[in-house]
Amino acid sequence: MYKRIFQVLLISIYCIDLTAQSFTPIGTVDPNKYVPRQKAIAFSDIGMVTTQHFLATEIGEDIIKSGGNAYDASVAIGFALAVVLPRAGNIGGGGFMVMHDADLNANFAIDYRERAPMESSKDMYLDTDGVVIPNRSTLGYLSSGVPGTVAGLWSVHQRFGSMEWEELLAPAIKLAKEGFEVTPYMQDMLVKYHRKLSKFPETKKIFQSNYPVFNKTLFIQKDLAETLEIISKKGRDGFYRGKVASKIAKDMKSNGGIISKKDLRNYEPVWREPLIAKYRGSEIITMPPPSSGGVHIIQMLNILENYELSNMEHNSKEYINILGEVMKYAYSDRSKYLGDPDYFDVPIRMLTNKGYANNIFSKIEVGKATPSSEINPGMYIDKESFETTHFSVVDGDGNVVSSTYTLNSSFGSGVVIKDTGILMNNEMDDFSVSPGVPNQFGLLGAKAN
Repeated sequence: MYKRIFQVLLISIYCIDLTAQSFTPIGTVDPNKYVPRQKAIAFSDIGMVTTQHFLATEIGEDIIKSGGNAYDASVAIGFALAVVLPRAGNIGGGGFMVMHDADLNANFAIDYRERAPMESSKDMYLDTDGVVIPNRSTLGYLSSGVPGTVAGLWSVHQRFGSMEWEELLAPAIKLAKEGFEVTPYMQDMLVKYHRKLSKFPETKKIFQSNYPVFNKTLFIQKDLAETLEIISKKGRDGFYRGKVASKIAKDMKSNGGIISKKDLRNYEPVWREPLIAKYRGSEIITMPPPSSGGVHIIQMLNILENYELSNMEHNSKEYINILGEVMKYAYSDRSKYLGDPDYFDVPIRMLTNKGYANNIFSKIEVGKATPSSEINPGMYIDKESFETTHFSVVDGDGNVVSSTYTLNSSFGSGVVIKDTGILMNNEMDDFSVSPGVPNQFGLLGAKAN
């Protein structure tokens, strides 16, 4: 029986034991070596919750303790992060979720990413000479895709949830209405993105009213609380139809955006078959396209099977050299082959084939850094970014949820829809604005993107 490993992108994780918060030390720490922030392993028979904000983690913990399952906790966490982690948590963005259901002994994946509005076109970010217009795909109303988060969380709840929908949104509504204390980290983010958050009046009113001092002040979002209350009472229709949808469409139309009531009304998340692969006796269960992460995690692990990384010192020259070379090849393939499978035939079998990986392995020369120009098209990202967040939940019955969701950039498009508190994504930049032109993350795109 293969051990199951879910794709869990643990970004600055806060880990909590749902029994007694007992921690087991990893071992003796060498002060001369890098010490990770998480210094203990938590154990629990009831469940486990990981998120990037302690308040969201506590909410997930409370849901599990009160008898909810992993799906219930994930819904509550998704809405809570929209309140307490506004640079990435959202109801104005989208994401992916991979799940294992213990009763069915089956795996599921849901794609609740943003969709391009019906009025979008391939040249919408180019001038009359075909030159990319700076910032048009990253800032402002025209940069937003149709949000999918509310529909995604609603769909998961309808299929697997055990608690009432209203119960799951209540903690987020309370945090938005009564406020929460701004942490030093949030203070840093609000100052760092001051210019972006000051560009649009509604956004400035909410996020920059106390500039430059935010730390330990109470952060209240009354408009967002009202929007969440509507969603709580009316479910997904509270966002995609009625009062909230009208406000989104009206604000978009007044400011050059193209998301319409019809775009919102027609939005549907997509249930997809998870990708499953094997790596040294373990079973990898991960997200399929349009997510590129799952395909390339499998591809990179297939290549890395040829190396004994455990015999290398962590972050040694040889270790970094091998990982760097493997990632170059994966990202080169990403720029050419990865896209939305509803519109482009993604060669998943080829990219995840072990023979294909072995062919790449044969090209890698340990101790040599291959120039990116020789691995066309190549790319490089110099540090982990802040704009996306992840949460994972395991309950006592063995149900597992692993979800990544985002606004694309930190604080998305910078636009808050008038009188709703909804911070919108700038996911349209993930499309290739023009073949060969990199997006804001330095990723090159082609027709597939």
